Amino acid sequence: MKTSFALILFLVLFSQLPATAQDLEKMNKNELRDYSILLLGKIDSLNTQIISLQATGKQLATSLASSEQKNASNLTELQKLSALIVKTQQELERVQTEKNAIITSLNANVLLLKDSISTLQQSFLSAGSGTPNDPNDFLNSYFFKPFPLENNSFFLVLSKVIFSHSNSDDEYYTQQGEIESLPEILPAEAFTYWGVKPKVKITDGTEFNDFVVAQPLAYYNARLPKIQIYKNKLLTIVNKDGEEESFLFTATASDEDGANNQRSAFQFNLVSEDANTGDDYEKPKNLTWKFFAIENEVYLALNYGQLSRINSELQESGSIEAYSEYYEREVMAMNFDSQYRQTTTGDGVYFSRKKDAFMKESLYVNPNGMIFLFKLK
Repeated sequence: MKTSFALILFLVLFSQLPATAQDLEKMNKNELRDYSILLLGKIDSLNTQIISLQATGKQLATSLASSEQKNASNLTELQKLSALIVKTQQELERVQTEKNAIITSLNANVLLLKDSISTLQQSFLSAGSGTPNDPNDFLNSYFFKPFPLENNSFFLVLSKVIFSHSNSDDEYYTQQGEIESLPEILPAEAFTYWGVKPKVKITDGTEFNDFVVAQPLAYYNARLPKIQIYKNKLLTIVNKDGEEESFLFTATASDEDGANNQRSAFQFNLVSEDANTGDDYEKPKNLTWKFFAIENEVYLALNYGQLSRINSELQESGSIEAYSEYYEREVMAMNFDSQYRQTTTGDGVYFSRKKDAFMKESLYVNPNGMIFLFKLK
């Protein structure tokens, strides 16, 4: 930069000299001194201009560097903004997709609610008219018009449970005659069904819950016996292991006043030709199955004793069916230790009520105080 300014200075001085060499030779000392002073003044003026130009050059260089830095900063910010725009666009697309999914789900729920409202309206109308909810259901149609059952097969399907803590009406009241508790009619889905793990050895330190596993309602229904009716005279109960028991079958109506809360009912009378023996004197041979109308549906009502009679596998909690090597037979194990060398058979079903907002905890229930309402499907 200094070399450039020196060259400029030389050119300027050379171009601005007022006299040639010949003119200088003609000058006397005074004229030469004056001319030198003039030149020195011009040199000082040019030096001043050079310093000013150098300062201006530095300012321009600083401004250029600042501009380049700002440009770099602006470029970085632009890149950030571009990335933010892309991310925002992606988020908008995600929100739009989620919005569409929610709208689709809400539309589906609206349809379901409309169907539910329609079903409820039909139920209210049906309840007011006393018409069965499903007139094509076997029990609903058979209740009003029994027809010959020539060759029919049915599965027992648990639908509802009348749940109470006792099988005695007296225990619904206190000694003062005040109401102490009430039974409830609950859907079968309000319970958890516990099956037994098969072939598990009972060892020291184990407990009841170590041998059971939660199952759905379908698990219990699948373990219930099958009902077969032939020529409207013979009813056969077929257990899941293939064992059968047959009865002479008749159906009779109960039309007398107050048969069941002022409503009619009917029953299956099942008569066995085999007499009770000494080995099964506690097992009644003849059975009576009663069918009741509850709201606008007809159900077969069976209690724990009746279910035990047809080998439904329903058990009270606390004991497990197991094979004991000590006794060399099946037992109901209640002592969970290794003394009797016991192994679970896998048979047995236990109930517990599912916890709801009005319960502190879910517990196993005693089936003795329960009535089970079945459909025949």
